[in-house]
Amino acid sequence: ETGFQDAIKEHAGGTWSCTATASLSSDPSDDMSSDAALSAIPAIPDPAAFMAGSIGEGDGTCGMETGKLMWDASLNAAMEGLESCDSNVDEGSKTVMVDYPSCDATAATNTACSSAGGMSYTVDVACSETSGIGAVADWSVDYSKMPGCAGTSCTISDFDTMLKQHVETGFQDAIKEHAGGTWSCT
Repeated sequence: ETGFQDAIKEHAGGTWSCTATASLSSDPSDDMSSDAALSAIPAIPDPAAFMAGSIGEGDGTCGMETGKLMWDASLNAAMEGLESCDSNVDEGSKTVMVDYPSCDATAATNTACSSAGGMSYTVDVACSETSGIGAVADWSVDYSKMPGCAGTSCTISDFDTMLKQHVETGFQDAIKEHAGGTWSCT
């Protein structure tokens, strides 16, 4: 959670909050506009990258399988393609939304995951700026159904107990680094 929050705060100030769920500046001297800061927020890399080093529950099969997938060049290329997914910025509601199901790179990622012998999954991450200060004060960023790829023995329990906190922290740090502010992600 704190990773994305810290990343946004660094660039735009404020306090931020972010959230992850899986399923199978008010300162006039700040010349960064909220639109410029938030519309350029990149699609975040696949959370499975965290999974290989984070899941150690049980016999470690999930972590080992996922770790092997991360070496697949076609899967890595497809996941990098997710950065091409467009962000929709709504100044009125102070919301940025990345809707992965509407992005062509999502299908390519799911196909590459399957070809590599993995299991596709999605993650919803909701982040909000919590300080109320800076160019991106009170904004939110929603990553809807972001695709990921994990070992076939991995479960939602693996994600919830071993990965969820890492994903939330990673998003907070990345957004803070990009746009500033203080973020909370769930």
